[in-house]
Amino acid sequence: MDTPLISELTTLKSARDWSANGAEIRARVDAPALPEVVRALLTRSGAAFADLFGRERDGALEAHLIFALDADGAWLHLVAPLAAAAPEMPTLTEIIPAATWYERELHDELGVQVRGHPWLARLRLPADFPRGVFPHRGDFAWTREVPRAEPEYLTLAPAPRGVVDYPLGPVREGVVESAHYTLRTVGEEIVDVAFRPFYKHRGVEKRAEGLPLAHLPLVAERISGTSAFAHSLALCQALETLAEVDVPPRAERLRVILAELERLYNHFAYHAELCQATGLVVGQAQMEILKERVLRLNASLAGHRYLFGANVVGGLAFDWDVDAAPRVQRELSALRGEFERLAPLLLGSPSHLDRLEATGILSPDQARAYGAVGPIARASGIDRDARRDHPYAAYADLPADVPVLSDGDALARMKVRLEEIRASFRLVELALDRLPPGAVRAAVDALPARHAALGWAESPRGEILHWVATDAQGAVERWRVRSASFANAQVFALAIPGRNILTDFPIIEQSFALSYAGCDR
Repeated sequence: MDTPLISELTTLKSARDWSANGAEIRARVDAPALPEVVRALLTRSGAAFADLFGRERDGALEAHLIFALDADGAWLHLVAPLAAAAPEMPTLTEIIPAATWYERELHDELGVQVRGHPWLARLRLPADFPRGVFPHRGDFAWTREVPRAEPEYLTLAPAPRGVVDYPLGPVREGVVESAHYTLRTVGEEIVDVAFRPFYKHRGVEKRAEGLPLAHLPLVAERISGTSAFAHSLALCQALETLAEVDVPPRAERLRVILAELERLYNHFAYHAELCQATGLVVGQAQMEILKERVLRLNASLAGHRYLFGANVVGGLAFDWDVDAAPRVQRELSALRGEFERLAPLLLGSPSHLDRLEATGILSPDQARAYGAVGPIARASGIDRDARRDHPYAAYADLPADVPVLSDGDALARMKVRLEEIRASFRLVELALDRLPPGAVRAAVDALPARHAALGWAESPRGEILHWVATDAQGAVERWRVRSASFANAQVFALAIPGRNILTDFPIIEQSFALSYAGCDR
């Protein structure tokens, strides 16, 4: 794939060995030159930072950076070899503020020294995980028992006189996921926050090494249960690119429908929980009813309320019966009518809107600098959506409407999701009208050896990336997952201090709707 960006960057002496695999463009870059190359990308091309991770390959380490080239509908994947004995790379945090978490993760999991990083503290590993043990090195087996070390807790410095710290979590009431906060307040105003969401680590990426092909989508579904279909879809698309298989057109369109049903029930649940946070219990109950109806529709179509088991490598595990499409049309028509009755009521409830307006503001500059994705980014003026900018499945033939606002507060995040519900209804209607006959699965028996590919999807929470590399036997050697919640967790912490008061915190948290399991994986 030749683009003006490639022509420009290949003039840099540090960029070499260009290649392309579908929409993924790869280049090898010398590690010391990474700041120069990245600065050129961001200032001259409009590329958007998407991911930074590491890999051990044949005993040597590599740093991998992925950028979204929305104008070209492509992804740029930079690979920087690192010294095996003492791996190090220069920090990119001055150029890409979002890189701070990714570089800390690289340090934790592979032992890479990131020169110039402002605070190379432990990120995802438990506080009592021993130093010098790197779980993504090749000699670390997922079954290995790790001895506990003296805990190293990250805390705020002692509060000055007149300042109060409120600890919250990690164990919390109800069905709220585990996360730990220390909210620092002066009077009612939140002036600082310490945020640690990493209590859900299950070693998903490491566990995938060597697994049979049929098991991989099942593992992907468990990264975040409420985005199960999106995660398994992104992974399956990476594996399908690896295997060079063409998914049948009928399966591609059914995947779009199921992905939008997943978005619908998530967005209904979002509004129910946001209503709960503001005390609008009638709105909460009405949105919970709509969510439940979509989940029951999912069960009738796929045998599982959360669409587990639907995606397989090569397409779908099942086809619809002859009555399925009319049933979906009837149910969504009824749901749409109920939603259009409820949406004006939400927007016309002063007590609800008053709690949302100017609460938890995330500016467009902050959203851009820290790599926000999905509805969070679009509510802060970032006009990006993988369904439109990097179309997959059948989205190229079924264009998605992308609502964008710039206020960046909880109200904007609410409004964006209201419009996305309408867009999902329209997408499903289009997909049903163009649903072709035919097979829903292409055979994939094995993966090629020593290949790698990227898969992506726009989950209900935003863009997710799955990158898979195989070893000499065609088994998974490295699986990288960059979830939407990992991308959005840094900006969430930015939106808490400032003009917000203590009672705003539950509303801000719900307006971001992070999946802490997806963030940690």
